[in-house]
Amino acid sequence: MDIPSFRLGLALDGVGWHPAAWRLSSVTDPAELFGSRYWAGWGRASAAGGVAFVTLEDGLTAQTEQFGSVPANAESRVRGRLDPVVAAAVLLSASDVGEVVVTRNVTHTSPFPVATQLASLAALGPGRVTWRPQVSANASDAVVVGGAPTPELRPDDIYVPTRIARRLRDLFRDAEAFVGTVRDLWTTFPADALGSGDAFWRPSRVETLSGPAAGPLNVPVFAVPPVATLAHHALEPYRLAAAVADRVFLTPTRDHPLDVLIRAFREVEALTPDATTTEVYADLAVVLGDSDEHARERLDRLDGVAGSPWTTDTGIFTGSPAKLAELLNRWRDEHGIAGARLRPAVLPEDAERVIHDVVPRLA
Repeated sequence: MDIPSFRLGLALDGVGWHPAAWRLSSVTDPAELFGSRYWAGWGRASAAGGVAFVTLEDGLTAQTEQFGSVPANAESRVRGRLDPVVAAAVLLSASDVGEVVVTRNVTHTSPFPVATQLASLAALGPGRVTWRPQVSANASDAVVVGGAPTPELRPDDIYVPTRIARRLRDLFRDAEAFVGTVRDLWTTFPADALGSGDAFWRPSRVETLSGPAAGPLNVPVFAVPPVATLAHHALEPYRLAAAVADRVFLTPTRDHPLDVLIRAFREVEALTPDATTTEVYADLAVVLGDSDEHARERLDRLDGVAGSPWTTDTGIFTGSPAKLAELLNRWRDEHGIAGARLRPAVLPEDAERVIHDVVPRLA
């Protein structure tokens, strides 16, 4: 079998994905996380280290470990983030990062501004921007924007696929329509509508749509961003990915290994009307160390500071960079995945190990 090149990505968020990351990170000034130097630095480091893409998170409310809950020691944890469109603009303009995957909420926003934002970023970095539409399952998000209440996804629900499907079916249907509308809007103002010579623009090339998002966009579309989705092991996220995504991030765990997830996703994809083949990527949280034992010690310390073991919506790899590279190479060879997105537990420590010790070991 002809194995394609493997693309590794870093999921950037705050100072890392572990709840206690702030307490143990070498970053000590909160203002750094909202400044351009921090994000531009990660763009340059990723590009220089052979990282294929970075992803940026979105959120309407402050980060929490569980839906709707705020821990007692919230002041010791990162709360709030720079808008991902702003961070992406910094990354694209101040670094040679190969690709930025920009997360944008689709439950409590409108297609027109999202289409405009992504088209603007794509003009800044043609071929370097990907959109990740995000469904909001946090009922408190609606309170922030004054939107319609959404079905409440309780903490235990994320471990039961049938509950996700039952509670969020309508949200995922709306998300599919949202992505379709954005893509339609991207056709309303093609770049060749801009004229040349005596004609500043060609009105005949600008179109309108029927429906609430009539368009046309107020910016020209120089490049159409591909779409990536994060799909947990449940029917509705898989169906959305099959229907609209060019790339899907699957979340393997001990109970749901990667081969099972790929098989389940391909079955859903085969039953989805008008679906095209979607590239599959693995999505994994990582705690790395100089050795497997050192990595476990780091995780134990992080969990001790946080006051509870780290639980996430995907698997947590704890070990050496060599072992992580071995796992990724095996997944690539055995399952043919196109790449992986890694969520560093702590920035910069775990991301630096990925760049310097994992990337060079990937076949």
